[in-house]
Amino acid sequence: MTRPGYPTMINCHRIIPTLVVSLLVLAVPRAASCGTSMHAPPRAGEARQLVTSAARHLALHTIDGRRMAVAELERATAIEPAEPDYQLMLARVYYASGYTRAAMQRFARVVALSPTNAGAQYGLGQAWRRDWLHCLDTTSLARALDRVEAATKLDSTYAEAWLTLASLRLERHQPGAAAAAAARAIAADPGRPECALALAAARWRLGDVDGAERGFRAAVPRLPRTVRERFEDIAPVASERDTVIYNHLSGPGRAEFARRFWSEHDPDLTTPENEAQLEYWARIAQAYFLFYDPKRREWDERGELYVRYGPPDRADYNPLSVSLYDKVGSRSKTVYPMNVMVWSWPALGMTATLQDRVLSEYYQLPMAEDHDPDPRPDPDALAHLGVICTHELRGVFPVLPPASVPVRLEAGVARFEGANGPRILAMLEVASEPGDSLAAQAVVVDSTGREVARAAQPLAPSACEAARDRVADFTQELPPGRYTVGLSVRAGARRGSARVPVELFAPDTLLALSDVVVTCGTPVTLGPSVRLEPNPLARVAAGAPLTAYFEVYHLAPGAGGQSRFEYEYRVKSADRDPRIWLQRALAPRPTAPELEVSRRETNAGAMRRQFVSVPVSSLPPGHYRLEILVRDLFTGQEAHASAFFTHLAQ
Repeated sequence: MTRPGYPTMINCHRIIPTLVVSLLVLAVPRAASCGTSMHAPPRAGEARQLVTSAARHLALHTIDGRRMAVAELERATAIEPAEPDYQLMLARVYYASGYTRAAMQRFARVVALSPTNAGAQYGLGQAWRRDWLHCLDTTSLARALDRVEAATKLDSTYAEAWLTLASLRLERHQPGAAAAAAARAIAADPGRPECALALAAARWRLGDVDGAERGFRAAVPRLPRTVRERFEDIAPVASERDTVIYNHLSGPGRAEFARRFWSEHDPDLTTPENEAQLEYWARIAQAYFLFYDPKRREWDERGELYVRYGPPDRADYNPLSVSLYDKVGSRSKTVYPMNVMVWSWPALGMTATLQDRVLSEYYQLPMAEDHDPDPRPDPDALAHLGVICTHELRGVFPVLPPASVPVRLEAGVARFEGANGPRILAMLEVASEPGDSLAAQAVVVDSTGREVARAAQPLAPSACEAARDRVADFTQELPPGRYTVGLSVRAGARRGSARVPVELFAPDTLLALSDVVVTCGTPVTLGPSVRLEPNPLARVAAGAPLTAYFEVYHLAPGAGGQSRFEYEYRVKSADRDPRIWLQRALAPRPTAPELEVSRRETNAGAMRRQFVSVPVSSLPPGHYRLEILVRDLFTGQEAHASAFFTHLAQ
């Protein structure tokens, strides 16, 4: 059962009301109590009267009332220093009033007087937990864990302690132990949604995607409204424009906007779950357990940043490099003291400075008149991390769930004209392993984020590197519009995924080209269709020719149904010189020679399937661009297309 006086979220304003009940109960005269005898000292009655008076003062819910209650409880504990109940009451009031160190001393005294007192062990753990949140010192976190664990060992039905233990274990990167603690919390208090929420967050950290999804879906609707809205709100990770639109919508409109928002940022469209949204929910759950203030019905900037970017890799409390004083206004000479926390995410290339300007452990961003103090990740750092970012870099989420083994996946999408409209060819390539059981899937979603096509097929050896790589390709006819193609491979914990946006246009009567596709070897013609060997990375081995395929549409047939056209291709370097302009001007680097070829062809009908084989062995290794120009010799119309490829070294 849940202990009175100890809510899930530790906040002095919430503890005081429930604490009053405990004090009133303990104020009732008793025949005997732990640490007392049937023959009480003459002043025992005075101590009980002080406790009763303290309870009345606390019931006023005023600063003066709390101050007088503290004084009365201090006198009561001085009269009865061996009475653990009085010491415990004072420790709780100290804690609720924000006197963490004094609370620690009193909780420790209770533990010394009554080592089996689970409430005292838990209170001491909560005090160390607050100390850890104050400066993120790992020693304080370890002490908090030890004391909270001791409380659960003394009382296995202590749901509050199990719940706190689950969140602390997650901070120690112990998701299995956190899940076990959350399960014990559920067993102790099955009707409490926070317990199910803690279990869902732990399951996500374990990589149990389906279990986490079901857990969050079951727990969130049962939470108090102000907490539930945190999970439904996209504002922390949405752009200012998206937030304005979202706030002006009605309930159903908000739900639809949020659905489309998360679909746009779903790392793996082929799965029924949205991995970015689950990561978001797991962060919200942890921020709720650590930073949420029930009286304010919010968390401070620490919770906000935690939700957007995850826990910091490093935290510095009052570092020497920052001032601990600030002015009341830009022109004021009055300064006031403050505490400063600097959070760092080196992988994101980002730091955040947070200020506790009223010394109440409520951290905010610095005030600034000439710049936006809200931190943002470095885009260059993000380019190599394998993450998905929301608009304006307001949020960053990993592409893969926790505990996943990443599989390198390369993908590409080419556009063609089909018999009934636009057609796409989606290709993927992965590095294979002996006995690999990876399976490939493809999903197409429209501009609203709704699925319009799905396919799956086994992987096949690559024609480029049969021993190393495996490939798959998918074709699909679609109406004109904007789409996103999601491609993935999965086998157990091994996962890889990619998203490729594509826009399809309605065919017209003018000369047009498909996208140019770099292939592995010469395409194979199978009746009216062509079989292309996927090469998503467009790599050309040393000594091998460049093979590319494209289609020409809407040629104008002449007499006898024959059309005539001319095509030119040119290969030019795509490598950029990273030096500054002066260095490039004074010491220009030699450029690779350009290759240029033109041919004239006769074709039966208005559509032509064409491939080119370009000898590139004379070119040095590097990145190149293949440019195609087709000219209809009857109408004079021209169409262009291009593709990039990499010429590999020996």
